[in-house]
Amino acid sequence: MFGFLFGTACLAGLIFNLRRARWHHRHGGRHGGGRWSWRGRMRWLFERLDTSPGQEKVMVQAADDLTEAFEKMRDELSATRAAIARSLRGETFDSASLSELEVKHDELLANLRRTLRTSLSKIHEALDAKQRRELADMLEHGWGHGYRGGYGGGCGGWRGARSC
Repeated sequence: MFGFLFGTACLAGLIFNLRRARWHHRHGGRHGGGRWSWRGRMRWLFERLDTSPGQEKVMVQAADDLTEAFEKMRDELSATRAAIARSLRGETFDSASLSELEVKHDELLANLRRTLRTSLSKIHEALDAKQRRELADMLEHGWGHGYRGGYGGGCGGWRGARSC
């Protein structure tokens, strides 16, 4: 149960950030919507990993696939709210509405997990060993960790940890 709640909270945070990026574009931001906007948003990552155009294409496609899977979950939000309202509205609690909802959510989460696994596999295949190690370190310690001028540099950072 805790895993489901934690996963839902993480998903809500991701959707919030994706929607904020769209809002940013509509109200004077730099990056547009659609497929190629990922290339602009991920430019810092591509520069940091020193990726080739082919590798960037794989990573952009992975981001597109994940975004599509999250969009499917977001599209279910209004149906989720309606099912919860139905379960509370009657004289007795309607757990059948929530049971149907759980089945839909399980399918969407399973699709998201498959998409994540496939996308990460494609990224792993596209990157060389050094790039994979650097990306893994960034994921584990945070995006700015060990970056020149950022926090965590030196012997305590992920770049310096190997040389100390």
